[in-house]
Amino acid sequence: MTRKITFIDRIISSQFFKEALDKGEDLMADNKYGLLNLVKRALQKVNETAAQSNLSVVRLLNHYIVLFSQLIKAYVQGTYRKLPAITLAKIAAVLIYFISPFDFIPDLLPIVGFTDDLALVLWVGKSIKQELDEFEKQM
Repeated sequence: MTRKITFIDRIISSQFFKEALDKGEDLMADNKYGLLNLVKRALQKVNETAAQSNLSVVRLLNHYIVLFSQLIKAYVQGTYRKLPAITLAKIAAVLIYFISPFDFIPDLLPIVGFTDDLALVLWVGKSIKQELDEFEKQM
């Protein structure tokens, strides 16, 4: 029995995500200022996206990007260290992927361009839902 390859499988096996993951791991290892700059850029982009659209999927994307950003800021500040570094590197990778206009589906394509970003954000959010819920309780 063969496993069906899903849209998210294609995204996470793409060169775009692999490069974002490498950059995320590098930032987690030794560049706290780079992490904070990443958070700033991701929040700017999600705010711009939300201002251009009132779609519920954009609000969901906004929720997760803001939550991921708060989690990274708490990590950098040393106020929250309950997640493994690899999980935080994945979150950083998702933010890197999100801010990049050239990824699996280029963001230059109206609405459709955010499909891969949204899928990746939701995939990571779902995979660490329990940890995110615990983090939100402590905020």
